[in-house]
Amino acid sequence: MMGRELARRWQSCGHNVRVATVIELDGYSELPELEVVRLPSTTEWLRLMRWGDIFFQNGVSLRSLPYALLTGLPVVYRHPNLLTTQAGEIDWRNYLKRLATTFGYNVASCKAVANTVSGPTKIIPNTFRPVFDQPDAREESREGLLFVGRLVSVKGADVAIEVLRRLRARGVDTTLTVCGDGPNRTVLEQQARDEGLWNAVSFEGWTSPEELAEHYRKAEALLVPSRYEPFGIVALEAIASRCPVVASNVDGLPEAVGDCGILVEPDAPEALADGIQRVLDPSVREQLRAAMPEHVDRHRMDRIADEYLDIIRTVAHEA
Repeated sequence: MMGRELARRWQSCGHNVRVATVIELDGYSELPELEVVRLPSTTEWLRLMRWGDIFFQNGVSLRSLPYALLTGLPVVYRHPNLLTTQAGEIDWRNYLKRLATTFGYNVASCKAVANTVSGPTKIIPNTFRPVFDQPDAREESREGLLFVGRLVSVKGADVAIEVLRRLRARGVDTTLTVCGDGPNRTVLEQQARDEGLWNAVSFEGWTSPEELAEHYRKAEALLVPSRYEPFGIVALEAIASRCPVVASNVDGLPEAVGDCGILVEPDAPEALADGIQRVLDPSVREQLRAAMPEHVDRHRMDRIADEYLDIIRTVAHEA
């Protein structure tokens, strides 16, 4: 999403943008207003490199980088993910990607990502889709807790369900809506049954952006109990919808949340439950919501795209 929106913004500013990708169309509509070259041949790659002033890589592609190096085209990388394994050890593929970053200029989504990049790096945060920009979302219409993400271990949906059990044991009568799908869904559904929470947990499966925006608009808080999270775009989406966040204090989440939520240690259900009770306090919510407009403005697409353009112009001028 981020790469597509950047390309559209640059095109609308009068720049000539061509998109090269090794991903097949596979039944989806082509990107409007953009010239897209899918599965380029070696000849096409070289033609594109000779045409362009800058090669902007949305992530590090070891497959296409040699063409830029061969033609001498300057490279700007965008890094949405950590260039390490989840265990913190560098594997050979990520080692080569880190080495590749020394051949260009790098933009990282947060400090945690920047710390895994070897080349010169600037931090420009991620943005969010306009559908989630809901400054008019009302406080009094909210109820229940929300989890959004892939149903895999690192996202911590199991922790969210355990926290719901603890909250209800404390007398907090709330519910949990789970938006997302993945290989752990069956296990998580069984966990909800075993804990006697089946009527309090709603598994919505994959959710469209429009449906998700409505969930953000209605939830009292978004839970992001991730064990690993390069940035945490769902936290930013929730904040744009004026929904406070309770998240793990890992990787890029502190920067995604800013002063608009509460951070707790990962894999700590008791601490997460405490954080949720804090965020449900009206005086705390008022403070968090007051911080949201400035945080959202910092992450708007027009501002982010312009910051990238400043870097691209500088690199092109110095080439």
